[in-house]
Amino acid sequence: MVYLHRVGAQKLTETESFRSIKYQPRSMSDRIVHKLTPKPSAPIGLRDPYPDLERAYVAQVCLTWEALNWNYTSFRRHNGGDGNIAARCCPARVAQEFQQFQVLLHRFIENELYEYGRRPEVYARMKNSTPKLLLVPEFREEEDEKDDLISAVQFLLILEESIRTFMNFLRADKRSHYEMFREMVKRRSSAVQQTLVITLKKANKKKKSQLKDLTRPRRCLKRTKLREEEELSILLGLIDLKVVARVLRMPEVTDQQLHWCEEKMNRVRVDQEGRMQRDPSPLFYPAH
Repeated sequence: MVYLHRVGAQKLTETESFRSIKYQPRSMSDRIVHKLTPKPSAPIGLRDPYPDLERAYVAQVCLTWEALNWNYTSFRRHNGGDGNIAARCCPARVAQEFQQFQVLLHRFIENELYEYGRRPEVYARMKNSTPKLLLVPEFREEEDEKDDLISAVQFLLILEESIRTFMNFLRADKRSHYEMFREMVKRRSSAVQQTLVITLKKANKKKKSQLKDLTRPRRCLKRTKLREEEELSILLGLIDLKVVARVLRMPEVTDQQLHWCEEKMNRVRVDQEGRMQRDPSPLFYPAH
């Protein structure tokens, strides 16, 4: 993650420099001033560094989700298996770290509306001033005698709220008009890859609809209100699909990344009885 932070910071600087070179004022008076003002000349064959910045951002999002998912799965495995979670305790210090994780995400979502640039640019800029942004704490069962303790139930609620906050972070990352236009005119490296991307997007949309359908009330005696644990399980599946959808939004996706998207979606399915089946084991995202 430190490597991705460094790449993001470097590509942010290059992106802003590239924009300053390509910048063209709208008004006639500003254009005249712009023409007369000395500015660095663009090197021949200069490549827009923004796609690299976006790749670093998407990789960070995927790694953050894998870490958050692993923490939740690990906690449930160690504390929920015997049904005696109410009698267990967790270090309060770790809980505070997860609360800080939530606060930073909330602050980013609120401030993004007032920031200039696309999501990867805004993220890289805020990451420079807030290094712990999207940095998931590690749940540890070891208890220091000096640490304050909270109940495992309270810790679970904090962990679940962190997951919901991360979903809000993903939802706020909406496609811009620039991305929509780029998607229409941009062609993939091959027709086969283009077909695969379209197929994966359709499959992603279909599975997302199936999972959302599980949460909707129906006029059926068999459909009962979902328990909180079941609702959260569906939310985990929706986040899996949301992360995959964000990868597929990139203008350039490698074959390894497409394979990752396909494998990630295959781990989420709805069986014939209308129940979601999800494999929570980590699947690390290939950054290249």
